[in-house]
Amino acid sequence: MRELFRLRNLRICILGNTVTMIGDNAFWLAASIWVKELTGSTARAGVVILCLTVGTMLSPLTGVLVDRFRRKRLLMVTEAVTALLMLTLVTVDGPGQVWLIYLMMFLYGCSAAITSGAFAALREQLMPAELVSTAIGLSQALNQGARLITPGIGLGVLAGWGGHVLAIVDAATFGVSVLCWSLVRIEDPKPVREAQREGWTRHVGAGFRYLLTTALLRQLSFALALAFFAMGFYETLGIAVVTVGLGKPATWVGTLVTVMSLTGLGGGLLAPAIIKRAGPGRTAAAGLALCAVAGVFVAVPNTAVVLAAAAVVGLGLAPVVVSSMTAFQLYTANELLGRVTGAANFVMTGMQGIGIFVGVMLIDVLPYRYLVYLSVAVLAVGALYLATRPEQRRRPLVPAPAGMSGTQ
Repeated sequence: MRELFRLRNLRICILGNTVTMIGDNAFWLAASIWVKELTGSTARAGVVILCLTVGTMLSPLTGVLVDRFRRKRLLMVTEAVTALLMLTLVTVDGPGQVWLIYLMMFLYGCSAAITSGAFAALREQLMPAELVSTAIGLSQALNQGARLITPGIGLGVLAGWGGHVLAIVDAATFGVSVLCWSLVRIEDPKPVREAQREGWTRHVGAGFRYLLTTALLRQLSFALALAFFAMGFYETLGIAVVTVGLGKPATWVGTLVTVMSLTGLGGGLLAPAIIKRAGPGRTAAAGLALCAVAGVFVAVPNTAVVLAAAAVVGLGLAPVVVSSMTAFQLYTANELLGRVTGAANFVMTGMQGIGIFVGVMLIDVLPYRYLVYLSVAVLAVGALYLATRPEQRRRPLVPAPAGMSGTQ
């Protein structure tokens, strides 16, 4: 970890990304409450997250932009434009302007997809390959840490000064990020274009094709999809665990989320060391297995047991994400990283959404314990699948050579 902070450019990036992450998380949660206050409708408040999700799921399209333009410049322009657009929300003064919040959340999702892909493509200029897993682990830990404080920040600003001030504060965090990136001294070359002329659809699908034709990444993508399906499942299932299983109010779900965030923070910091010893595939398999074992105890109607299980799930899930993102980063040629990152984000967001939908459909049909065991089975399948793939026994974390197009 100390090696990371010796790198001047990376220190500046971490500062900018952390400030923006706090602003993002604070606004995303508070925006739903803002719409609820303006309209009195819970359903219309739920549309806020739907708009954000739809924007994020355009990541295969935004990945093409990342692989066509200079990444640092694209990232800075995207964040600057997002900051300016955020300021339009100061005109919202009633239910008639709620559509502006919806539009902003959709654009927010698009912006997040672009900046995520651009930052992934810039990592190789910010740090040596051997530090990539450490940087991704730190990012995961910071994200989990932000979840502990941002609800209070977002709701506090909304309650004290209103949504207009919240939008201004969030816009300011983008300004901080743009300033930080302007201080980063790296080359920003234009990505190498493919020699052959391809149609737009082939460019958009290149990230998916690469994941499918590269055995190690295909297998990790499958396991990651199962993990996010199970986590989406728990978005609905968690309420039943708390209210039916433990007999507590639904708001107590926040306690479980807090516990998972705390251990997820630790898992993000521990994951890089495990990846360096066991490789990304085995690390992800171990994390999924840990989540599956802990998941069994989520069905136990005992508060202490459920809290302990949630802690272990948070600890196990972080290495799954860190190891997968590390493999996507290191086994993908730079000219494809925008599209591969976009494809991976699409898989994660899409499978989480499907998990939420399935959970909503089944929660009133089956006893919640059956659904807990179903999620355990999904996680166990992912763990067993990865553990038995010979490709996942590769240990060296070697960056992909330029022009690498995938291997069977």
